[in-house]
Amino acid sequence: MSIQPGEFAFSSLIGDRKINQDRSIRVEDGDVTLLGLGDGMGGHPRGETAAQVLIDTCQNYFDLTPHPILNPSSFLTRLLHKAHENIVAFGYEQQPAIDPRTTAVACLIQKNVAHWAHAGDSRLYLLREHRVLARTIDHSYVERLKQQGVITAREQKHHPQRNYVTRCLGGTLVSPEITLGKHKLEAGDILLLCSDGFWGSISEDEMLTTLFGKLPLSEAVQELAERAAHKAFPDSDNITAIAVRMEPLDEQRAKPPKHDRPEHSDESNLAQAIAELQNAINSFETENKQDKE
Repeated sequence: MSIQPGEFAFSSLIGDRKINQDRSIRVEDGDVTLLGLGDGMGGHPRGETAAQVLIDTCQNYFDLTPHPILNPSSFLTRLLHKAHENIVAFGYEQQPAIDPRTTAVACLIQKNVAHWAHAGDSRLYLLREHRVLARTIDHSYVERLKQQGVITAREQKHHPQRNYVTRCLGGTLVSPEITLGKHKLEAGDILLLCSDGFWGSISEDEMLTTLFGKLPLSEAVQELAERAAHKAFPDSDNITAIAVRMEPLDEQRAKPPKHDRPEHSDESNLAQAIAELQNAINSFETENKQDKE
């Protein structure tokens, strides 16, 4: 059975901060959807701009890439690397130069599969039938300690360095290693992207109970965001979450008229393959140049 992104939800709260440095995006083209979220890092200048550069790059890169996307994992990796380069370039253009940084998580939905990529501690959750089917693993100091058995999950929540991330976009010339994931989707699945201000104060049980409850998805996400802000008061971080529920594909959309949504031709697929090869060559040349420098 074919499915499609259906009900969509979004919430972004400033919390107890002076500005909101979180940014997010949803962009669609027919049966292809891209979700993205960045949490600008407050310990560095212009974190909100770094997050916005990520979002702008998501929009531009999605628009420039023929759909459906032939290699989602390669697309997402290049997308985050390009965002990293754009953030670094922005920082060097300032007088004096600065090093804005942001976490990043992006998810591409097409052909009944979710593909995702992330750097930092903004998360993606794939929820199915009141359980967490998959989620990203934070690139953070405390997550590393937990994985090594040095601290427990309970200790992780209150660790003094819980906000220290080990990967992000921006900050250095070298692009960060990007972690990838993918999973086949089913009708009723919920994909949730959120900043640490959201998941840091809300348990997974609370997420599942509320998101699979009686409220519309938009109201459920808003309720969870407000609950996170209330629990963290008076030191709430920015809180942002976007979510989408998968639903069966409408029969009329499943068979659109050819003049309304033409199939991609072999020429279009060849053009995309050539573009991807050129991007790979450019990326390789850039890395070699950096190594020599």
